Amino acid sequence: MPVLGPQLLKPMVVVGSLVAHVVLPNLPVTAPELEYQPDPVAVPQTSSLTDLYHLRDRLRADLDQQPTVMVATRSGIGITPTETLDQLWAINHRLRQEERARWLRHQAGKRAAAAIALGEPSTLPTVALAAAYAHWDDALSALDQMPADTFGEALAATQRSQYEQQRAIVAYHYDTARSDFLVPIVEQTGLAQQMRLTVCTLERECRRWQGHLPPVTPASLIKVPIAIALLTHLHQVGRSPETPIWVDPSNWTEDAGSLWVGSEYPLQVIMADMVSASGNIATNQLIDYMGWAEVNQQLQSRGYTTTRVTSKLVGASTYPANLGSAANVITTDELTDMMVAIYNQEIPGAELIQAALAKQADLALGHATVQPPLVWLGEKTGRTSKLLGTTTAVNISGRRYILTATLDHSSNEAALRTVLAGVMQHLLTHHGFDHTVVSSAERDVRSRTFLP
Repeated sequence: MPVLGPQLLKPMVVVGSLVAHVVLPNLPVTAPELEYQPDPVAVPQTSSLTDLYHLRDRLRADLDQQPTVMVATRSGIGITPTETLDQLWAINHRLRQEERARWLRHQAGKRAAAAIALGEPSTLPTVALAAAYAHWDDALSALDQMPADTFGEALAATQRSQYEQQRAIVAYHYDTARSDFLVPIVEQTGLAQQMRLTVCTLERECRRWQGHLPPVTPASLIKVPIAIALLTHLHQVGRSPETPIWVDPSNWTEDAGSLWVGSEYPLQVIMADMVSASGNIATNQLIDYMGWAEVNQQLQSRGYTTTRVTSKLVGASTYPANLGSAANVITTDELTDMMVAIYNQEIPGAELIQAALAKQADLALGHATVQPPLVWLGEKTGRTSKLLGTTTAVNISGRRYILTATLDHSSNEAALRTVLAGVMQHLLTHHGFDHTVVSSAERDVRSRTFLP
């Protein structure tokens, strides 16, 4: 085979061959014999896309003005301005990334505009809500595909935050619009207006009945958010849940817990007593340990804008010191989201709360309702003269759900169990909410179950 000699080419021809097919499609295709492999180089710092184009054009002009040089072929080695070529290749690669990012932001904006054009989510029918949710989902998917370290990255982050908020609003109304099956289940009790009910998967697809309305009181259900606030606080300050603290006698009140005032217990033991035995003394001590402001700040930081812890727990007649300023507040929507976060391990030390929920002493509500093949996972109940309620974790056909139900001004356990049983039976026979079987790989976890 004859040996090919070196070819004389202008540097600009070489550059065109290397990068034109990426940014400049009208220039020649890459010559096979060059097989140029650029060395990794950093793109010079620029403040805008315009500056990047100017830098590219200047480098191309510099190369074009250089004298003719030898170009490497398969049969020999010539001399090429490799440093400049590497830099120009890197700039063109960056420009390609910028163009893709700009196109994806544009696509996201189009999808967002389409969702907004459908109208206010709270007034839309189910079909329109489905379309709006799909548009917001597509908009976020486009932003998720954006290359990193592009000029539009900050703008895309702002867009993403706004779009996630809008998608959450639409998702809430979309789920609520598909909650019709709950109506006969709740109405058969004759206590529909007193009932609050939220049912969610761990991916935060939910159905609800008046889930956004606070019950007359949270009763002991308020102990779930206090547990979340405690373990999040401990994680942030770098303190072990095994840290012992003294239980102040001023926090004594009648309860079913096992703690003695005037004694020391590890924080995780106090938390477990609060959840599993529904200890009021434990609850009051943890409120004092963190302080009102810290408890509520931890909850607000997780987006729970309705839930408030503003009162300690009182037994039959004895009021603890520093009782509080107002009644506690919660919704079944927010409480269900908290339980989802616990079972999704989204909270530091969530396994400690799960263990306490699995040792629930009050087994007359959710636990009593769950029958094989369903599996009870854990529960927190609440009982006062004003409220009966439970938030229960259950495995149905291999999928975990959280069911939270409250009943105002009633102690009718049978009515509450009837509602829970009706929901569980529907989930069992319909393989979920609506006969849709979704693989675990297709289940995206939403950010919240409650209305933002």
